[in-house]
Amino acid sequence: MLPLKKRPSLWLMPIFLIVALVYLSSYTDMDSVLGNGPAAVSGASTTLLFSCLLASIGSSLESSRERSSRGVLELSSRGYSARIFDRLWPTFLAASVIQIVIVVYLLVPSGQLFEPKLWLVVVGYLLAILAHSAFGYLLGQWLPGRFAVPLALVLSYLFLAFTGTSDYFPIHYLAGMTLNGCCMAAQSLDYRAVWTLIVFSSLISIGFLALAGNSNPLAKKKISGRASKGKYALGYSFIVFALVAGLSISSPLDGTPVVNDAAEDFTCTGHRPKVCLNEVQRFGGDRSELVAQSVRILSDLGFPEADRVTAERNDDAKVVQTGVLVMSFEPWYTDDQVVYAAASSYSAEVLNHLCDNDDYDKQYAAFEVLQDWSTAYALRSVLGIDTESSNQKLRSMSPRQQQDWALTTYEQLSRCEVPQLPKGSK
Repeated sequence: MLPLKKRPSLWLMPIFLIVALVYLSSYTDMDSVLGNGPAAVSGASTTLLFSCLLASIGSSLESSRERSSRGVLELSSRGYSARIFDRLWPTFLAASVIQIVIVVYLLVPSGQLFEPKLWLVVVGYLLAILAHSAFGYLLGQWLPGRFAVPLALVLSYLFLAFTGTSDYFPIHYLAGMTLNGCCMAAQSLDYRAVWTLIVFSSLISIGFLALAGNSNPLAKKKISGRASKGKYALGYSFIVFALVAGLSISSPLDGTPVVNDAAEDFTCTGHRPKVCLNEVQRFGGDRSELVAQSVRILSDLGFPEADRVTAERNDDAKVVQTGVLVMSFEPWYTDDQVVYAAASSYSAEVLNHLCDNDDYDKQYAAFEVLQDWSTAYALRSVLGIDTESSNQKLRSMSPRQQQDWALTTYEQLSRCEVPQLPKGSK
C-alpha cells in the first residue's frame, strides 16, 4: 500500500476545495439559503464540478500507476476488490470531503444542518463522486496515464456540461448539478431528482468497475474467452440499465426539481386579512402584521378585500372569486421588500391573468404603472418611504385622481380591457 503522501488526490484536495469555495461565494446568493435547507443542500450541487473532476483525475492517476507497476505477486496475492478499494478510497475520500464541506457551509445558515432527509441528497452527491472515480479508474486500466488522465478530465467535464444544458430535461438529473434550481421559500425539493442521481450513479459505478476488472492482462490468461465476454456484457449491461433506470425516474420532471408546498404547510395568523406563511418564510421573524397592514392600506382604497393573504405558489387564485390574495415572500426580505411584495400582489394577480391578444403590450404597460403606484403608495403609507417614480408617471393627477385611475385600471385589466395610460407615462 502506498503512503498517503504519494496519493495525488490528497494533495490536490486543498486546491480543489479552495477553488470550490471561491466559486461558491462568487455565484451563490447566501440569502437564498436562510432557513431553507432544501435550497442550501441543492445549492451545493454546483460544486460537483470540482469534486467529480478531482475524483476522475485522481482515480485515473492511481489506476494508470497501478497498471504500469503491478507485478505477479500482487495479482496472485490480492483480489480485485481489495486492489480497487486500496486505489479508490483516497480519491473518493478527498472528493467527498470537498462536497461535504460545501454542504455544511451552506446548511449552517439554513438552521437545518441535522435534518435527516436533506442528507439523502448528500448520499446522491457521494454516489456521483463514486461514479466519476470508477470512470477514472476504468480509463487508467485501459489506457496509459498520459492518455487516461487528460481524457478523464475532459470526459467528466463534458458529461457534467452536457447533462446540465441538454434540451431534454430528464437528462439533467443524471449528473445532479441541476438540483441547483431548488428552491424558493414556498417550494420543496422533488426527491425524484435525488433518486435519479442515486440510482443512476450506483448502477453505472458497478458497470465501470466491472469493465475495469476485465482489463487485468494476467487474469485474462487464466479465464476463458467466454468468461471474459461475460464480464464485458455485465459491465455494459449495468451502464445501459443505469441510463434506462435514471431516465425513467426523472422522466416526469421538468427543468426545475421542485414541488410547491401544500396549503397545510402554511400557518395563518391575524385577521383582516389572515396572513399565511410557512416555516421557512418565518425564519427571519414573523412579519405577518406588516403584510396585513400593506394589503389593508390598498383594500381600504377600494381594491378587493382579501380574507387571506398567502405566500403559497398559486397563480390561479383570484382574490375577487376566492378571497385569497397570493404574494411572494422570502425570509431574507427587508421590511420595505415585504411591503413592496404585499402591495404588488394585486398588480401581480392581473399580470397572471392578462389576456393573450393583440393588446398585450398596452395591458402590460398599464400593469407596470399600476404596480409602481400601488407599491409606492403602500411604502409611503406604511413605512413613510417616499418614492418618486410613480409621482413622475402620474404627475398630472391629484392624489384622488391617481387612486381612481389605479382602481379603474385594476378592474379593466381584470376584465381583459385596455386601460388608458395616465399622461406623462410612456
